[in-house]
Amino acid sequence: MADPPGLGEPVRTFDARPARCRALTWLIALAAAVVALVPAAVAAFLSGRAWLGAPLTVIAMGCAAAAGWIAGRGIVWRRAPVVHLFTGGLVVSPAPGPAGAKRAGRKGSGALTRTRPAVAGPPGDGDTWGDAAPEALAATGLDGDAGVFMWDDLVSVTVSGVRPWGGAAPPSGGAGPANGTRWRFTVVSSDGRVLRFGDELPGVRTLGETVAAEVTRRALPRHLAAVKSGEAVRLGPFTVDLDGVEKDGQRVPWQAVREVGIGDGLVTVCSYGGRPDLAAVAGHMPDALPFTLLCSEIKEMLGPI
Repeated sequence: MADPPGLGEPVRTFDARPARCRALTWLIALAAAVVALVPAAVAAFLSGRAWLGAPLTVIAMGCAAAAGWIAGRGIVWRRAPVVHLFTGGLVVSPAPGPAGAKRAGRKGSGALTRTRPAVAGPPGDGDTWGDAAPEALAATGLDGDAGVFMWDDLVSVTVSGVRPWGGAAPPSGGAGPANGTRWRFTVVSSDGRVLRFGDELPGVRTLGETVAAEVTRRALPRHLAAVKSGEAVRLGPFTVDLDGVEKDGQRVPWQAVREVGIGDGLVTVCSYGGRPDLAAVAGHMPDALPFTLLCSEIKEMLGPI
């Protein structure tokens, strides 16, 4: 099987289509059950058999609630994403729209204007792969609007983990992500396009951690070189330079920085000497991991001050 050139060896495929198919099947089955149970319950009550109508009503209500929960999940109403992970990058289907794509047509029509180049550039420029090599798409089982992203194309990643079950396992019989945490990864490419990976993708945590590691591995040397040259680097709400770390006008010099880390959903710059700590919500901060590693590298480079 031919693989898209320049991406290296295939590693794993993250496919949300089976989950979407199962969700649709359950939704149809539950809706059909409600349609059948409600008239039966009404008929039972009208015939004086409340002992039968009551449980039928309860079952119908349970089916309706389950159908509503499934319908509320976005995966049912949109095209299921597929992500192919390679050693050198990603192939994402459907591809994200161009940066700055705007809705066109009548107000509220929901039509999204997308541009597709007549001839795509070399692999890794973020263009639509289907325009460049349809035979490669056919070989990998992808649709014609898959997007190819080399690791060097991805410049920023935001990681968010939410525990809807209070950190515990989902209620008995309920569906939920592994370990009760819903992971979401927002990745920005060099051309401004945004990739969003959520728990509709099986194994999304593995995918997101791989992407975050690759982005960090490339971003850290770039940011460190900029700081060494005397520039200030902005990462989320923090600004880092050779003098220290700043956020919202509050600056902590390097000699007062005790440690920088991620914990309890926060990115925190802990200070010595009674200075206030600097903190930001990790799930809202792009490049939280590169930021913490950059601070560690600078502190090690400067040594005791």
